[in-house]
Amino acid sequence: MKSLLREPLVHFAVAALLVFAVHGVWTTYVARQDGTITISRADLQRMAALYASESGALPSQADMAAMVSDRIRDEALSREARRLGLDRDDTIVERRLAQKMTFMISDLAETPEPDEATLRAWYDAHVDTYTRPPEVTFEHVFLSPERHGDTLDRDAATLLATLNAPAAPDWQTLGDPFILQRAYGDLPIREVVRLFGADFAGTLAGLAEMDEWQGPVQSAFGLHLVHVIASTPSHVEPFETVRAKVEADWREDALRAANEAAVDDIVQRYKVHIEGAE
Repeated sequence: MKSLLREPLVHFAVAALLVFAVHGVWTTYVARQDGTITISRADLQRMAALYASESGALPSQADMAAMVSDRIRDEALSREARRLGLDRDDTIVERRLAQKMTFMISDLAETPEPDEATLRAWYDAHVDTYTRPPEVTFEHVFLSPERHGDTLDRDAATLLATLNAPAAPDWQTLGDPFILQRAYGDLPIREVVRLFGADFAGTLAGLAEMDEWQGPVQSAFGLHLVHVIASTPSHVEPFETVRAKVEADWREDALRAANEAAVDDIVQRYKVHIEGAE
């Protein structure tokens, strides 16, 4: 018997009975005042499921009673607010209702299944979307202007010779500490601009792939000696490679168009009169 009482489902059943009791008393009172507030079994299940998802445990009797009381309180107050007309001429309420209507339209909207020709036509019409920007893979050694002062250029030349020497030490042990990474793979040039500045990105894009270190290259931080491992020019990705993304993009656009058409259909049902407008 004791083990049975420890079962969560037993607790939930007891809680449900308590909820129904609270619900019965409260709704009887409310019904005498103005209308009826109904908390359905589905409502109770949703409350319990939401509580369980947030807390990781089934609600206790007190938890269920509190949730039901809060729900009834909110419903009673919202009904009274509507009775007094507080929902009218309220921008926040209007926007929230419009948002909920938009969500409902989106949930009900259906888009046809695209065939291969449709997707290829979409791909051709939006080829810029599937064009990869120039990318570069490189390593760099940083020299800080604050640390080197007037000898910065000379120190950079000496370090460059060291890096390109036949028995060069590990490049990662050379140079000054740097706040970003020392190596990047397949980094778009636009990201190089964001991280290092336009001047550094422009110079880096012009460097050839080679086994030797090059530079120095000026950035917003200081000087860098750079080893360009690979450089990929801008190119259009083949349809077969990005087909899944093309279909996802097409569906998103088709759904947006369907939503806009549904909203426009609703708007067209109403006559619009603007006072003072000719």
